[in-house]
Amino acid sequence: MLRAQGVILRKRIVFSLFFILFCFTSVPLFAEEAEEKEKQKEAESENILVLRSGEWEIDAGGQVRLRGDFARNQNFTDFGFTPGHHEAQFLERTRLQASVENHVLNLEVFVQMQWYGRWGGINKRSAFDLYQGYIEWEKILGSPVSLKAGRQEFLYGSAFFIGTNDFYNGLTWDGFKGSINPFEGLTMDVLGSKMVKLNPGDPNIYLAGLYTTYKIYKEGSLEAYLFYNKGGFPFSHREFALVDSGQNWFTLGSRFAGKVGRFDYELEPQFQWGKVKAVGDGKDPVRAYGGHIDLGYTFKLPWEPRLFAAYAYGSGDNNPFDGRYQEFHGSIFNDSYLYGDMNVIADQSGVTVKNIHASGLQIWVAGVSINPLSKLNVTLRAHRFLANKVSSGFNKDVGTELDLDVSYKLTKGISFIVGLNRFYTGRFFRQASGSGKNIDYGYVQAQVEF
Repeated sequence: MLRAQGVILRKRIVFSLFFILFCFTSVPLFAEEAEEKEKQKEAESENILVLRSGEWEIDAGGQVRLRGDFARNQNFTDFGFTPGHHEAQFLERTRLQASVENHVLNLEVFVQMQWYGRWGGINKRSAFDLYQGYIEWEKILGSPVSLKAGRQEFLYGSAFFIGTNDFYNGLTWDGFKGSINPFEGLTMDVLGSKMVKLNPGDPNIYLAGLYTTYKIYKEGSLEAYLFYNKGGFPFSHREFALVDSGQNWFTLGSRFAGKVGRFDYELEPQFQWGKVKAVGDGKDPVRAYGGHIDLGYTFKLPWEPRLFAAYAYGSGDNNPFDGRYQEFHGSIFNDSYLYGDMNVIADQSGVTVKNIHASGLQIWVAGVSINPLSKLNVTLRAHRFLANKVSSGFNKDVGTELDLDVSYKLTKGISFIVGLNRFYTGRFFRQASGSGKNIDYGYVQAQVEF
């Protein structure tokens, strides 16, 4: 049975690689012609409206994304380590949206529907949802106050704490966001919301917070935030349950990011406190901390090579009986590149293999990005993972992930991405699972926006 699955998987991968090779060797032949046509389309599309009546405008658009995923020694149900298992799946995501705007009043009504489907692997699903639906009123009656109410995405900074989970079916919240801009360069957001249940089994998670951004110079900002989270965090890898309606988390963080010439930087520390359910009765106080620092430099050379490096830290906890909980959970469904493309490592809290948990992570990242063509980007990254806390007798070496991503933007609305990835399992995986196999993951994605 496994041999038959392996043959099927190899055939799919060979076909996908042949298709990718065809696309990327054919595309440059008509790239210049497509670029000229695209410039014309962009110039025309800037003024295209579905309907305009006086001060009101009605626009419509959408996005269709198709992707094939292929994995070896990993499953797509919880992305956990599954030695000897081969899996392939096809994903489809279609979003259709419409908006009604009044530019005089700075008022917008926006609705976005989503159809998300998954076929192959262990199970399949097809879901149709209201992904976003909100009313936004900016600078209300000429004041520095803005309000956005309804179902919406939240994205701050580089998505280390909270992002949109865009690689899959997304992440939205039912609630409000109020903003005030008392003077140029300073913005303060206040929000309160409940996470939308887009996946089967999603828990009730509530989020409220304050996020302040001060632009200290043209390409640099200083940010500070305080968030309250009730209900816990949804996890992959069959982690022990931290989803409990009675638990409370507070996250205090700051972010300093920007560019100086060709040098870019980001520093984001966090501290967490609150209460979680203890082993047995009662609750344990939370005392956790973490963060990351990222540095990059883009050279003024052909292909615009960019070298970058990052370090992330999250405190760990391997003693559930000491009356304190110290494992860092500084992210809620994020899109941070720090954890790699494979979801073997889902966030900073650690990873569980065969019910053995490595708690808190140190992550070292190094990579290079080049642009051989104006619309072609190639990025290679290496991620090194070390646990901060493990059970007695287990090694802290979690593993190393290598990610190769190739993206091509054929036109303004058509793009392709190909990813080839390998996770070299460390000694912790071998001790916990009894297997020294590595994990392979590849994908082919096409996206059309209109």
